Amino acid sequence: LGHAGNVVVYSVRMRPAAATAPSTPHVPAEFRALGAALVLTAGGLGVVLAGTPSPVFDLERYTVPKALALHLTALAALALLLPRWRTLRLGMVDLLLAAALAWSAVSALFAVNRWLALHALGLSASALAVYALARSIAGRPAAALALTGIGLAATVAAATGLAQAYVGEWTLFASERTPGGTFGNRNFLAHFTVIALPLLGLLTVRARRRAGMIAGAVGVGLAVAILVLTRSRAAWLAGLLSLAVMALLAARARPWRWTLPPGGVAAVIAALALGAGAALLLPNRLQWASDSPYRDSLGGLVNYREGSGRGRLVQYRNSLSLVAADPLLGVGPGNWFVHYPRVTTPGDPSFAGADPIPTNPWPSSDWVAFVTERGPVGALLLLLAGGAACLTAWRRAGAGDPELQGPAIALGGVLTAALVTGALDAVLHLAAPSYLVAALTGLLLPPTGAVVERPLAGRRRALAVWGAVAAALLVTVASLGQVLSIRLTADRGRAAAERAVRYDPGSHRLHLRLATLGACGARVPHARAALRLLPYHSWPRQALARCGAAPPP
Repeated sequence: LGHAGNVVVYSVRMRPAAATAPSTPHVPAEFRALGAALVLTAGGLGVVLAGTPSPVFDLERYTVPKALALHLTALAALALLLPRWRTLRLGMVDLLLAAALAWSAVSALFAVNRWLALHALGLSASALAVYALARSIAGRPAAALALTGIGLAATVAAATGLAQAYVGEWTLFASERTPGGTFGNRNFLAHFTVIALPLLGLLTVRARRRAGMIAGAVGVGLAVAILVLTRSRAAWLAGLLSLAVMALLAARARPWRWTLPPGGVAAVIAALALGAGAALLLPNRLQWASDSPYRDSLGGLVNYREGSGRGRLVQYRNSLSLVAADPLLGVGPGNWFVHYPRVTTPGDPSFAGADPIPTNPWPSSDWVAFVTERGPVGALLLLLAGGAACLTAWRRAGAGDPELQGPAIALGGVLTAALVTGALDAVLHLAAPSYLVAALTGLLLPPTGAVVERPLAGRRRALAVWGAVAAALLVTVASLGQVLSIRLTADRGRAAAERAVRYDPGSHRLHLRLATLGACGARVPHARAALRLLPYHSWPRQALARCGAAPPP
C-alpha cells in the first residue's frame, strides 16, 4: 500500500504544468490506466468472493460464479482495450498465449460435448483478456495500484478460510473439505494463496511507508497460516519451490537488494514465522481424523506409492491413453471428463463407476488435462509461454535495474507456484487461479520487444473487434445461465430443475437429475440428452433401460 501510494504521488508531481505544456492529451491515458487498475482490483475481489448457496450443486456453486466474475472482468477489459486497438503488437509471451488459445479453439470445434468445450475455452479466453489489460499498464504507476488491489483480494481469500477455521460457519462456506472459505475446497484456496504469496512478499519489501509494510506483512502472515491449515501438499511443495526460485533470482539481483527500504525483508520473515506458528499452536474448529495431521501431511509430501499419490499416477497413466486416440487436437477443452470412462482400469481410485457422475470434472493435473484435451501441441504452446516469461524474469533479475528486478523475482515465484500446483491438481482450469496468474504475469512481466507488429484498420480491425466482443458476450451469457440454473435449484423439486435446465441446457448434472424424477415419460428425454452429452458414461444408459427405452442411434 505504501509503495503504490508513493508511486501515484510521484506521478502526480511529475505532471507538466498547464503553463508550460498542455496536459489534456495525457489525462485520458491516466484515467484509462486508473480504470484498468480498478477493473483488475474488482476482478480479483470478484473471483475471491463470488459464490452462491445450493443444496444440489457442490463445487459448481463456487466455480461457476467465479467463472462469471472472470468473464465480466474480461468484458470490462475489452471495453477499455478495444476502442484504441489500432495495432496488433505481440511479444513472444503474448504470441505463444494467443497461439495456444487459437489451437484450443480449433480443438473445441471437434469436441463431443461442446458445452463443456465452450466453458473451458471461455475461461482461457477471458484469462487472456485479463492478461492483455494487465500488460497495457505494466510499468506504469497504475500497475502498482493494481498489484496492491490484487494483494488485498488474496488477503481477503486467506481471511475467509481462517474465519471458517476459527470463527464459525457461513452459508457460503462448504461443510466439507474445510477450511475452504469462499472457495468451497481447502485445496482450491491453498492453490490460490500460494500463487499470490510472492506478490504479498513483494508488496511488503517494497513498501516505502510503515503502514504499507505492516499491511503487506499481515497479508503474508494470513496467507501462510491458511496454507498450513489447509494441509494441501501440492501447495506446500509449491511454496517451498517458489521460495527457492525467488532466492535464486534475488541472488542475481544484487543492486536491487541494496535499494530496499529497511525492515521489509525482516517483516516478511517475521510474518512467515508468526503465521505458521499461530496456525500450529492456536486451537481451531477443524476436526482432523489424525492426532498429528500436519506431520502426517508433511511425511506424505512426495508419497506416490499409496493413497492419493498412487491414485494420481493411475489416473495420469489412464488419461494419457487418450492422447494416442486424439494425438493432434486432443479430445477438446473440458472434455476429459466425457472420455475418461473409455480408458479407466479396474481399481482406479479416481473413478466411481456406480455413481451418476463418477469422476471430478478435471484430472488431478493441469498438464495432463492440457495434453489430453488440447493435444501435445496446445500444451507445449502454454509451457513455452511460461518458459519465455521465466526466461525474461531471469534476464531482468540480473540486468541491474532495481525497478525491474523486484517484479521479475516475484514473477518467478508466481509462475513456479502455478506450475507445481498445476502439476498435481486442477489449477488453471479454474477461474480464480486463472485470473490470478494472468493478471500477475501481465503486471509483473518486464517490458519486452515485439515479435509481431501489424496495423489494424478497416474491415480487418472491425472483424477483430466485433469478433472479440461477440465471443466474450457468448461465454458470459452461457456462464450467467449456469449461475441462474444453480440459483433456481434451491428447491430440490422436479419443477425447479425443469426451469433451471432451460437456462443451462448443456448441464449434464441437471439432465441426470431429471432422468431420476417423475414418470418415465418425463424422464426419458432427459436421459437421452444426458447420453448425448456423456456418450461414454454408463449411467444415462441405465436410466433409459429402467424405463425400457432404447438409446438414441
